[in-house]
Amino acid sequence: MKQEQESPSTGATGAAGAGEADKVVQPVKSAKSKSQLNLYEPYITPPILYHAIRWFAIFVFHITSRIRLRGRHNVPGSGAFIIASNHLSWTDIPLIPMHLQRKVVYMAKEEYFSSKLAWLVRFLGAFPVKRGEGDRQALRAGEDQLKKGNILIIFPEGTRSRTRVMAKAHAGMGMIALRSGVPVVPVAIWGSENALKKFGAKVTISYGEPMVLTPKGKKITRGDIDEATDKVMRKIAEMLPPEYRGAYSSPSDAV
Repeated sequence: MKQEQESPSTGATGAAGAGEADKVVQPVKSAKSKSQLNLYEPYITPPILYHAIRWFAIFVFHITSRIRLRGRHNVPGSGAFIIASNHLSWTDIPLIPMHLQRKVVYMAKEEYFSSKLAWLVRFLGAFPVKRGEGDRQALRAGEDQLKKGNILIIFPEGTRSRTRVMAKAHAGMGMIALRSGVPVVPVAIWGSENALKKFGAKVTISYGEPMVLTPKGKKITRGDIDEATDKVMRKIAEMLPPEYRGAYSSPSDAV
């Protein structure tokens, strides 16, 4: 560390001193650059491996649970779009996209990337988002993935529900949808809280019609974002059984 601190002053110590400093500092910089990982650039899983894992997941879940799919024809066959879903269990992560032919990327809470499952989260194609604050870097990463034509899965509530009912959503999904202009496919999932816990658990995944959200004026306002977010969440709530709707059970709260 001492040699690194002295390196900025080597330009005034003569050619020999500069040469010695370069020999010491450059390997340190190189090692440092190799260790840096851009978590906001999702890992690209080899297609053969991804689909092998996808079919394995299909096998496991269909053997242990009774999976019912609704409205899968609503999912676009090409192009970029957002899947926005309620979140009851970690099993939502593989369940929602496993019947889709295309690979997806996820926006996942930052805590996952410092946990024991960090490697798996990265492997599945997730990038981090800081909850409870406006994470501009995560928002830009989401928009970049959509510009590349990918499918982005977002759980607008920010984390899985401990009460098994919907909680108020964060505004990130609405902002990305408005800024990118891509369709949002609302997805309602229920019964996943029992998947892999109770043999034969009933799990329903309902895919709604794509929603294209637009601002009222030329510029996107906070009101536009809140309204777009609320509109998607209420559509998800409509597709859920009443006991799961939680914060979105009453239409009187609509924006």
